[in-house]
Order: sequence, then C-alpha cells, then structure tokens
Amino acid sequence: MDEALGDAVPGVRPWSNAPHVISRLPWVGPGLSILNNPTEFFQRQRERLGDTYYFESFGYRMVCVFSPEGVKNLWALPEKEASKGVGDFAMLSHKVPAELFAGRRTFPHSLFGRENVETYLENLAEAVALELDLLGDSGEFEAFDFTRRLAHRMGLASWGSPLATQPGRIERLIEAFDTLDSSESFVHPHKGFATWATGKRKEKAALLRIEEIYGEILAERDAQPAADRNEGFFEQICQAWEDESEGERARGIAGDVMLVHMGSQSNLFAAMAWTLIHLLERPALLRQVRDGDDDLLERCTHESIRLRQRSIVLRQILRPCVIADEKAAYQLEPGMFLATMLSVTNTRSADGLDQFDPDHYSGPRFTRNGEIGARELVTTFGHGAHYCPAARFSTSSIRIAARALFDKFDLTPKFHDPQPLPRQIGGVARADRPCRIGYRRITP
Repeated sequence: MDEALGDAVPGVRPWSNAPHVISRLPWVGPGLSILNNPTEFFQRQRERLGDTYYFESFGYRMVCVFSPEGVKNLWALPEKEASKGVGDFAMLSHKVPAELFAGRRTFPHSLFGRENVETYLENLAEAVALELDLLGDSGEFEAFDFTRRLAHRMGLASWGSPLATQPGRIERLIEAFDTLDSSESFVHPHKGFATWATGKRKEKAALLRIEEIYGEILAERDAQPAADRNEGFFEQICQAWEDESEGERARGIAGDVMLVHMGSQSNLFAAMAWTLIHLLERPALLRQVRDGDDDLLERCTHESIRLRQRSIVLRQILRPCVIADEKAAYQLEPGMFLATMLSVTNTRSADGLDQFDPDHYSGPRFTRNGEIGARELVTTFGHGAHYCPAARFSTSSIRIAARALFDKFDLTPKFHDPQPLPRQIGGVARADRPCRIGYRRITP
C-alpha cells in the first residue's frame, strides 16, 4: 500500500506503522506457532507488542486488535467494508467444496425467527427421546461423540426432514456429514494441507452422497399426504425450490440442508458437551438443575460457550477503511484481514473470567459488561448485525437435550479436568482428551 494514503487522512496512520510480528520464515511467517497453539500465540504477541499488531502468514495479511476500543470498532465496521461473511468463507473454503456455496436459496437468518423456534421445539424433543432410547439401561459414552450424534439427529429432524432420521438413513447421512465437516478447517487447521493436496476428493464424494440420499427422501416425501409430513424447517427449504426441475430441485434442497446443518454442527454439539461436563464437575449445581432449574441450565450453557469459545473473528477488508484503538487509527486496504481471538478476550478482560461461573449470566445477558470497557470483549453468539441467528435454537436444543438426560439417567463423570484442544482456531472448543460418562437409567 502507498503509505501516503494513510497520511492523507488526518490522524490516520498507514497499517505498516502498527507493531509487527517478525519472522524469519518467508511466506510461512509465524504460521507454525499459530497452528501449534493459536490462543497462546495471540496472547503472547499481545503481551509483547500491545493490543494492536500486524503479521503475515500463509499469504494472509492480518491486523489484530484486542483493546476495548479496537474490538468494539472491529464489530462495528460495515459489512461492505470489512466482511465477516467473506472472512468466514476464507476459512471454510480450505475444507468445503466451493460448489456447495453456489446458488443457495435458504440461509440461517431466514429459518431461525423466534416464532419458528418455538413451533419446532416438539421436533427437537422427539429427536432427543429417540436417541436416548438407543442408549439402553446402562453403559458409557464419550461426551463429544454422543452429543455430536445427538445434534445430528436434532438438526436433521428440524431442517433435514424427519425422513432423514430413519434407521439406516441417518447413519449414512452422519457418515457423509462427518466427512464434509467444515469445522475440521478450524478444529484441526493443520489438516487443511491434506485436504488441499487431495483436491477435496473425499469432501466432494460426500457432497454427492448427500445429494443422492436427498433424492430418495424427496421421492418418499412427495408420495406422502402434505398433512402427514410434520416437516419443521424442511418445508421452508422445499418451498424455495418448488419452481425447479426434479433433479435441480433435489440438488438445491440438499445443498441448502447441508449449508444450514454444517453451520449448526460446528458449535452446537461441543457447547452441549461442555454444558454436561461443567455440570457433572459441580454436583451442587447439578442438583439444582435436576430439581428443575432451567434458568440455571441456560446460564450454564452460556457460560460454557463463553469459557470454551475458540473462535477467531475474521473480517476481510473489501474497501479502504479505518480501524481505531485507544492510541491510534490505521488505514486498512482491500485484501487484508482484521481479527480478534475470543479465547483471549473472553477469559482475560476482567478478573475471574478464566473460571466457570454461571452467575456471569442472567439469561443470555453477560452481567459484567460494566467492568470490561466494551461489551464486545466478551462474546458467545456475536454482536449486532453479526449476532448468530441460531442462538435461541442452539440454547433451546441444549436445554431440551440436557434436561432429558438428567431426568432419565444418573450420570457419572469418568474424566478429569478436560481442557480445550490447543490447536483449535474457531468455534467452541473440542476437548484435549476423551470425556467418558457412565450412565444408568432411572427407574420410576
């Protein structure tokens, strides 16, 4: 960038004047340290260089902000200038075939209105009951494996058609979705190189398998009387493709289901697992939840998401714009990225935020905003125009699933002090070790 551009705006500095992370590795930059432990990397550079700094790695040019003013302004920038959607796509595209994103007609914000969520809670409860019945009377499960399967069933029952959850079919869909899983691009970022090297061959094959399965589902659905379908969100997805030929309709509906489902699965099951883990680690809280305290259960869910959040907030610069912190303002140019890391700000913006405490929340509201300089420093589902449209659906799903588990089973933790997976750079954390839970069905 021509530094004169920054100098031409009074009080605005060129981005090149920001403190730089120096590396001796061309192109790679500090990328190996980021892949090894991104949270530690961002915090270490913050302690060394201050709350605003710059680095280049793997072709990304990144300005990072961590101060109250800097983070507040990151969230406030217009999407047309600094796009979060394009930034997210830049990460997902390492794993997901680009053709999935082309021509979509149904997006999460069009499905997850408050009224819709209330209407389809019954579908969630039925899906949970079916999955819990499969557990039998006693045994063990791994928390993240179990909640992943449960979240697949709950999601597909809501926007993928009840026909998708039939025995024999749901197993095929889960296998294909796990292969296509977009969260792999940020849970295990180093694996992105293998995906790139193979040309996303496995992912493209999984996409085709899901399209084939939805061809079966639609043929069976169309043979049913409309009054018997009880389809939830799936009906809305189908309506968006009614004007297309049979083959294009099936591909379009399958693509919309995939986009919504993968977006939900990247965080929902992990948030559900941490909610179970944190409650099982705290018998006094668990007793209150067992006694029917759903308000406490919701607060534990929000606190679990806050504490175990590992998302990088990434905005790609589309037009020249300015990011300001408390000390300076910097001119950014198209092609750059602006970022902050939630695992840093969520846990270090005030004393005690590195510990689990449901009193940090009153319902979905964080109670300590007055202590942290800017409310944007603590994030569960985002802020403003970028608040997650599926937030209410997600917390309702976790409440329904956890309530059913606690009502039907005595659960015994068989894990010790699990922590977030160090390499993760996006979404709610996966654990760094297996988290096995023993269960025994409660007899009336």
